[in-house]
Amino acid sequence: MRLPEKLVERIADRIIKELYEIEKVVEPEDLYSFKKKIISIFKEVEEQERLLDEKTKEILKQKLELLEETSMDYRTAYKTVRSKLAEEMNIHTSRRERMNQVAHKIKDMIMSDPTVEIYEEPSMIRNRIRNILMDAVKEEEEIDKEVRERIRSYSKRIVEGTPEWNHLYRRIYDDALKRRGLL
Repeated sequence: MRLPEKLVERIADRIIKELYEIEKVVEPEDLYSFKKKIISIFKEVEEQERLLDEKTKEILKQKLELLEETSMDYRTAYKTVRSKLAEEMNIHTSRRERMNQVAHKIKDMIMSDPTVEIYEEPSMIRNRIRNILMDAVKEEEEIDKEVRERIRSYSKRIVEGTPEWNHLYRRIYDDALKRRGLL
């Protein structure tokens, strides 16, 4: 779950707006450092996923001969190994479940931060954060769907996972982000 930096900032701003400005359920001493703490959680989550991908690639690199012997598709092997490693590292791979984990982390940060006054139950705070994150997931899923549809609309069939597909996906994804003001 790699979210564009501007989307992460927008999420942090919305959390602050809803929890502090509108609902008054939390009151941080310093809004700037509070926002930075929220953003740092997203960076931490992204780093965990980067490590997960690196470990997956390293394992597959070590087992390349086995893949060739069994004629297993690299993409299938990658998904299988990544899924197993994610389970061991307690990282949900579904976007929605991953955002649920992030909501817990943000709620835990709020609850343990001595510079934040809390005026509501932790579960209610987590639910509000989760709703904000789910809205962001929906937006990211819309962008992903749009990009995939554009790639499928090409007259030449481009196989997902190939370098050509990955390059095209990234280019169209970046264009979609620009149109939405997220890049």
